[in-house]
Amino acid sequence: MKFSFSFLLILTFIISSCSSYYSTTNGDRSIANEVIAPLDVEELLTFKSTAVTSQVQDLTYNLKNQLYYLFPLDIIEDPKMDSSIAYKIVPVVENQQYRVKIYHSVNAKFDQDASTEVSRFLRQVFERQFPSNLSIFELYYNAKSQDFTSLQVLAKLRRSALAETFTTNFPEGTFQERIPEYLPYWDDIVEKFAKQERAYNKKVKVQREERKAVMDILDKVSEDKQFRNLVAKNDRKGAADLIRSYLPWEEMPPFEKLFWETHLKVMADPLPLEDRILIYRGIDDDIIQTAQDAGKTLTKEEAIKEQKIFLMSTMMTKNQGTWNRRLRSLNAMYDKFMGTNQAGKSSEYTRATRITNMFKKHSKDPKGSPFLSYTPKFGVANGFGSKRNTAYFIDPRMLYFNFASGYETEVEFLLPIASFPDDLAGVYDRSIHNIAGNAEQLLHEQAIAKLEKELGPGKGADAFKRIQLNSISYFKPVYHGGGTVQSAALPEGQFIGLFKSLLGVPTKQAAEVLNGQNDMPCTDLIQLFWK
Repeated sequence: MKFSFSFLLILTFIISSCSSYYSTTNGDRSIANEVIAPLDVEELLTFKSTAVTSQVQDLTYNLKNQLYYLFPLDIIEDPKMDSSIAYKIVPVVENQQYRVKIYHSVNAKFDQDASTEVSRFLRQVFERQFPSNLSIFELYYNAKSQDFTSLQVLAKLRRSALAETFTTNFPEGTFQERIPEYLPYWDDIVEKFAKQERAYNKKVKVQREERKAVMDILDKVSEDKQFRNLVAKNDRKGAADLIRSYLPWEEMPPFEKLFWETHLKVMADPLPLEDRILIYRGIDDDIIQTAQDAGKTLTKEEAIKEQKIFLMSTMMTKNQGTWNRRLRSLNAMYDKFMGTNQAGKSSEYTRATRITNMFKKHSKDPKGSPFLSYTPKFGVANGFGSKRNTAYFIDPRMLYFNFASGYETEVEFLLPIASFPDDLAGVYDRSIHNIAGNAEQLLHEQAIAKLEKELGPGKGADAFKRIQLNSISYFKPVYHGGGTVQSAALPEGQFIGLFKSLLGVPTKQAAEVLNGQNDMPCTDLIQLFWK
């Protein structure tokens, strides 16, 4: 079975080699790690030896054999591991592949109860509590960053692996009879987390109330300061600052916080048009937003003719209240479809893996999603836009491959919340454009015309070729030879650099990175984003 790539590949920078199971990381300095957790991530992912042995030869083989279809596992014997320890679980990304490494002591091969507990824990992670089996990487990232909420989730997973009744294919023997002996320890740990959580929640509440007081004011500001109108005016910094005011920073785990901080920074200061990539979206069913021109809001027909439209996610358009108030859904969605488990009923565990969770849920049903989806293939976009289609110049650092999509043939890139009018490269509307050629050609002609207007006469065609080269380089991992889109079930490492900007790679303008070579293919520029 193949597994989709994930921008959680940034874990390669925080996970050490096999000689050291748990490397140190700089913990995110937020409320989430101001409260000291009863156990750290190493302790929570360590399974102690038991005295219950099995007559079956090599339980570690059975462990891998019974779980292989869930996720790639590496079962590794460590002869130096203390005999009091049976297993250590370490999610890693190495050699550009996702793996879950399970280190074990010599005696673990015959440790019936420790092997059974590992099996039950991994089933909780991969099958029962999270919509995506890639959630463990985001969870591990947060827990390694000393995030209290994520550590608490791991503790609850350890307890639920014992407390909940579910069927496994693993030969458990008489393990069920001894659960009452093991469960009290994890009951106690979970209770200790609960006591600390009360202190944590008090700190969260203070910041939440401060944020709500600000939102109460922002909800009611004048129309020209509402989010939609800031986007309509291409006020990128103003729109980014407004989103920042509504995001629930006080309850974000480190990975989610880093995602939004990085995105808003790039959103406010994107690359020049000629250094972006070309991407498409069919908009037959979209609610078209019209830009402002000299302070005047254009009609839909005017905006389409003048190529001054933009889009907003259904989180915004399928909502009520002022445009600013609708941004409250960035928090409210945590307990709705986008933020909950597979059954859509609980966020008890998924609150520690929200980015992976939202990506997975978007692929199931984008209604209420904070994301807009795009494709690098016009033919795919045309399936959603035979009547109306669009092309965009987007800073590639603002697009996120939907690594968690449940559709293996889907190559979908996500943009949070809204596009801007200045992102639009072209728009085709069957009712307005009476063309003899194809719509893709029209969009390209419009894109060149826009570049001519923005960069100067005679520069449009060359700039468009440059953008096409950017796009080929950027999207190369999802193309076969000949330009056809490859299945999204890719070797993860092919996109290994895509989200390394999340580690804090500073925003650079093209002039700083192209070494003055104006005809230089933008591979180097794209690779800069990926380094």
